[in-house]
Amino acid sequence: MQITNLKTEEILEYAQKQFPNMYISLDETDFYLPSIESGEICVEGIDHPVYVSTHYAYEDHLVNGNQTRYKIPISIFYVKKDAYDVIYDNRGCCFVPYIEDGCMQHVSYQEFLDMIPTFVNIVKI
Repeated sequence: MQITNLKTEEILEYAQKQFPNMYISLDETDFYLPSIESGEICVEGIDHPVYVSTHYAYEDHLVNGNQTRYKIPISIFYVKKDAYDVIYDNRGCCFVPYIEDGCMQHVSYQEFLDMIPTFVNIVKI
């Protein structure tokens, strides 16, 4: 399962096919793990160490010769009636795209939070 580094054009094309006649708004959110407070984890589809602090996932990047930790972004998309539709509650309109077995799929954000622990292995706490 791949949840990071998805191409925005592919997400938009996929979402428009899944929700014809609806407005699709692409965005990103931080990778949140409600069941893990801190530690080092291995996530299916991510080939480097991932660190968790205060329930958010981080990865290391080399910046000007220094290792720096950044929050890991994941793509999301909103399905709205039109571009000006205001969202007060994201249930039913916010989805997380992912690639599994070479095919793009999606789940609601709430379902994503429930299913992600099955793709995570704790290395150390």
